[in-house]
Amino acid sequence: MIFLLLTVSVLAFFLCWNLIPNQKVSNVTGVFFAILSILSVLAMMGNFKYHFGMEQQTIVTRTEIAPVKQMMILKQPVGTDGSEQAVIYNKKASQKKPTVAKPAMDTKNVIKENASKNQLVTKGTYWVYKNDFYKALFGFAQKHELIKQTKTFEVENGVLVMTPDQAKQFGAKMKAEAKAMQTPEAMAAAKAKGAEFVQGKLTADMQKNPKMSDAQKQKLTKKYAAEFQKQVKAQSMAQLSQKVAAEMNLK
Repeated sequence: MIFLLLTVSVLAFFLCWNLIPNQKVSNVTGVFFAILSILSVLAMMGNFKYHFGMEQQTIVTRTEIAPVKQMMILKQPVGTDGSEQAVIYNKKASQKKPTVAKPAMDTKNVIKENASKNQLVTKGTYWVYKNDFYKALFGFAQKHELIKQTKTFEVENGVLVMTPDQAKQFGAKMKAEAKAMQTPEAMAAAKAKGAEFVQGKLTADMQKNPKMSDAQKQKLTKKYAAEFQKQVKAQSMAQLSQKVAAEMNLK
């Protein structure tokens, strides 16, 4: 609206000063619209340079995030002194390509470990209009402006924080440790535990349904075998990650 006000006041000044035959009326209206034009220009300059009509407001938002490869958040120091860092994470657990949060002049990335859940807390300070009047007056000239913000990546206990280079080393060690654990004795013990797990589940189901058919038994056997494999894999991954993390002095 400030542009329209300036245009109308300048045009009105020209018309009043040149087309009104009554000199007194011409002078009064001309001076009025001249002052209005000057005030419009000063208001625009004040809004652009000094944020006239605006005030600072802090806004905090919280969004859930997920670790990369279900177990890690990556950090990459940026700059010569390493005081700033980029953070690599997933917005969703199903995300294939990780998201990179880069630092900027107005943005600082912080990682907070041992939190209650994985989430991104964004605390931003903005220039916003004081009320609807100033918003209507200057809204087309200048939008809300970010002053500074801090992105705090809160990470659950058990989620590892490391650099991309450490992640590569971590992955190589995990593969080596997993291969070393696959001894004939360990595989035989796992097979026996799996058979015991499946039989226990199947026995409980047969007690509830004594007339269970062979087809139903086979279906349940496959289901419980897959369930056991999933549990064993999750437990093994957790144990291996803790062991390797301790060896690499990762938190």
